[in-house]
Amino acid sequence: MDELAPNRRDRLVSVAKATAAAVPFVGGVISELLTETIPELRFDRAVTFIRELDEELRRLGTRLESVERHLRSEQGIDLLEEGVLQASRSVSPERKLRLARLVARSLGGEELEYEQARSLLNLYRDLTDPEIIWLLFYSMNPVLGPGPHSEWVEQHPEVLKPISKEMGAPQEQHERAAMQDLWKENLERLGLIRPRGKSMTITTLGRMLVRRIQDGEMDEGES
Repeated sequence: MDELAPNRRDRLVSVAKATAAAVPFVGGVISELLTETIPELRFDRAVTFIRELDEELRRLGTRLESVERHLRSEQGIDLLEEGVLQASRSVSPERKLRLARLVARSLGGEELEYEQARSLLNLYRDLTDPEIIWLLFYSMNPVLGPGPHSEWVEQHPEVLKPISKEMGAPQEQHERAAMQDLWKENLERLGLIRPRGKSMTITTLGRMLVRRIQDGEMDEGES
């Protein structure tokens, strides 16, 4: 592995120099990103994910023998590799933590349900952070008066608070409302929520994903 590192570094330096020469205005900044910041940042994210994965496996009371057995298989290696890859591209700490929970529950069982775990990982990869926030919102049990829903909205008002589309509203407000609609439409397109009356409800597939990314402190909604 060490023998490959210099070659990879040389390629990055070559690309950075070419970029700096081709785009003189921001070339210097991009050159630094390509050679220093991005590789180091992605490595740091991967390390954080691995630490959180270890903590989740221990918190779940996982038998080390089971994890070792799974990680000696092609399927287990693929799940771990996908987790590290997604973590290296994850910006928010919450996303990395939920990813660690998802991979831990996939690798921590007595039997490795690979196809199911891989499908859920693929779904998670395709979701943006606001879409995950909406999915968790739909997973909560409805209650009369203030409760989990209102508390979750207060935690994420920029994502969950209703946005008026009335005529005469500023263009920026209409754009924010369009993005909010898009997040919910994507969840429905992926089969994670479905219409129920005038509202939406979480599906069985949506509950499967939520159960694997949450810490158990949030209530799941009814189908």
